[in-house]
Amino acid sequence: MRRLQPDDLLLVLGPRPSVDVGAWLRDGLREAIRSGRLDHGVVLPSARTTASGLSLARGTVSSAVDELVGEGVLVSRPRSSVVVADVARPAGGEDAAGPVVVRPASVGTPDPALFPRAAWARAVREAMRDLPDADLGYPDPQGLLALREALAAHLRTTRAAPVSADDVVVVSGVAQGLALVGGVLAGAGAGAGARRVVVEDPASAGALEQLRGAGLDVVPVPVDDAGIRTSELPTADAALVTPAHQYPLGVVLAPDRRRDLVAWARDGDRLLLEDDYDAELRYDRQPVGALRGLDPQRVALMGSVSKLLSPALRLGWVVAPPGLRAALVDAKRRADLGCSVPEQAAFARLIATGAYARHLRRTRLAYKRRRQVLLDALGRAAPRLTVEGVAAGLHLVVRMPDAAAEAHAVAGLRGRGVPADALSAASARPAAWGVVMGVARVHGAVVAEVVDVLRAAADGGLVPMVR
Repeated sequence: MRRLQPDDLLLVLGPRPSVDVGAWLRDGLREAIRSGRLDHGVVLPSARTTASGLSLARGTVSSAVDELVGEGVLVSRPRSSVVVADVARPAGGEDAAGPVVVRPASVGTPDPALFPRAAWARAVREAMRDLPDADLGYPDPQGLLALREALAAHLRTTRAAPVSADDVVVVSGVAQGLALVGGVLAGAGAGAGARRVVVEDPASAGALEQLRGAGLDVVPVPVDDAGIRTSELPTADAALVTPAHQYPLGVVLAPDRRRDLVAWARDGDRLLLEDDYDAELRYDRQPVGALRGLDPQRVALMGSVSKLLSPALRLGWVVAPPGLRAALVDAKRRADLGCSVPEQAAFARLIATGAYARHLRRTRLAYKRRRQVLLDALGRAAPRLTVEGVAAGLHLVVRMPDAAAEAHAVAGLRGRGVPADALSAASARPAAWGVVMGVARVHGAVVAEVVDVLRAAADGGLVPMVR
């Protein structure tokens, strides 16, 4: 296995520029991997060795490497090394058309460098060692009992939600949960026209896609600084809400509106879909309890590991009301027969041993620090910019003065590998402009680049070019 030294990196990267050395390191490594000049399995020197050998700040090196790990072109081996990943390259060598296509991170994607690899590997080993032979057949479509029991205990403690193992249906992420519940709702309305589901405005485009894909009509209701405007709730069959941390505006549903929403559901025998996507990532206080605590008969609580561990695991859950449970389990069975048992068993072990809780504490602290560093930098360099939302989650909303500024900010951030979406695109109404920005991996040298992009876009100037 070839192991690089700092001098080797200089040969690969070319002359060091006088400015923006982080981009020089990041882009140079990416291009060398894409072209095949750095082969699969090549080991990079440590961040400390690289920083010393190239006269760079260690944070600059770590930030560049973290970004490339997130893109999938490097692989980090905890307490060991960083190696070049086995990525697809254009046929015909480096002169063939097109770069390596790497799926960009979404706004709500966690930092993959924080994934607890050692704890997960240990959980997999222990879970498979103890897994009964009977559990290696086709899975229970409702989910592995050990995981449902562990999740029920976890949600009772962390989300103040009344949950038993019988209530839990294990799914392949909230996306599948929405699709399955949407299909059940649409089927219940067969022959009576399309079923109507209230959604927040603005809202997640992915969630709306799942509901519409199930054949449901979505009815947008505006969100303000107290959450969805319950006084404007129309006649509908269900509502999808994000009460603990509204996506994308980041507000918390006010207590009186929580009560009004539940009363609306009771009055019309309606279903409330509670997307609890990142509720445990609250940084300034304990998160509000789940809406399900107000009415377990009408609230389906949905969550996943996508924000807290990794979306690659495709593990989530629906805590289903009694009237939904049997139909949901049947829909899951027909969709894919059930989720992977080894991964369910490993996740159950991670929860039961306390490793999951320890991981949450560590990541909350890391994301809290990164968020505050970015906010402090924005406050110093661009005090006129308005940042919205409570201290929570993996994204920020930064308001922009007009459509052009919004477009420049989104393009500038994406050009630097920072996930970003246009706020105006998330709303069915004419809305104020802004950028919804993923901040999980914004740290080190990337902070200054983000601040420069946002300030330049808001001031109507040219966004700094990526060097």
